[in-house]
Amino acid sequence: MGARKRVAVVGAGAVGSYYGMRLAEAGHDVRFLMRRDFEAVTSGGLHLSSPLGDLSLEHPTVEATPEALASHGDVDWVLVGLKATAISDLPELAGPLLSPRTRVLAIMNGLIVDREIAAQLPKGTSLFGGLGFIGVIRGEPGRVIHQEFGAVNIGHYGDDPEELEHAVDLFDGSVVEVRSEACLLKARWEKLGWNVPFNGLCVVAGGVATDEVIHDPALQEAAHQIMREVVAVGNADLASAGATPRIDGDALCRQYLTQTAGMGTYRPSTVIDYVDGRPLEVDAIFRQPVERASELGVPTPWMSMLASLVGKLSPG
Repeated sequence: MGARKRVAVVGAGAVGSYYGMRLAEAGHDVRFLMRRDFEAVTSGGLHLSSPLGDLSLEHPTVEATPEALASHGDVDWVLVGLKATAISDLPELAGPLLSPRTRVLAIMNGLIVDREIAAQLPKGTSLFGGLGFIGVIRGEPGRVIHQEFGAVNIGHYGDDPEELEHAVDLFDGSVVEVRSEACLLKARWEKLGWNVPFNGLCVVAGGVATDEVIHDPALQEAAHQIMREVVAVGNADLASAGATPRIDGDALCRQYLTQTAGMGTYRPSTVIDYVDGRPLEVDAIFRQPVERASELGVPTPWMSMLASLVGKLSPG
């Protein structure tokens, strides 16, 4: 691996804890900001079960407040694993941890989350968007269950290739597969190509798993149509931004339908939030892409209907 880095994990739920633990496994000094699991992890450690190898951190550095975590010294990286609904909390949660040289990696879903996060950070902060392609959930307090996949696609907010290398190097020596994204906007739209149809349809079908969408011909066709709309808007947005790359819609649809068919009984994060009665990431995943489509003049009847339905089902 490269030089040992000091990493603070803000939003140490399933996703943040997983990638933070893998960085610790690779030799980095990782510190976790935890609220719900603070007492359990302080007394019993942080434990991961995973097809890529189980892992236990018996005495991780864990604090319940950002001020306490900052008392352990400056960090090179802040890894943000919050939901998009909590972006407004970033100044409070991450602010005490930031120095002029701290880089921020936000592994979050959504279309314009990078822009929203940048607005909450000190000017000049080097920000990276991470897209986790992973099935991971919380178990009992202090335990994380990694189900499948695990790669993370990373792009720099500003598409600076030299800065991007720093994020890729961070995971050097870990079991995490990192895919560098030269165009973060393209990567965001490609991830939405899965998140919009499968998170959305699984919720509106009653909180079901992805296999029930894949094995129902009508729902699978709806997923296919939604994907195609996402690709159409994404490519229009890339063109509007003056970006060169385009999304290969046929290839993306084939890939996502095939991969999802092999995932078995998998519940997307939005479904878990829905079943547990937590607010859904309606704006980040559903409404913002539809709003961008309207601005670009791209018709999205399927996406618009889904955004409306999910919005009505979101608690609060």
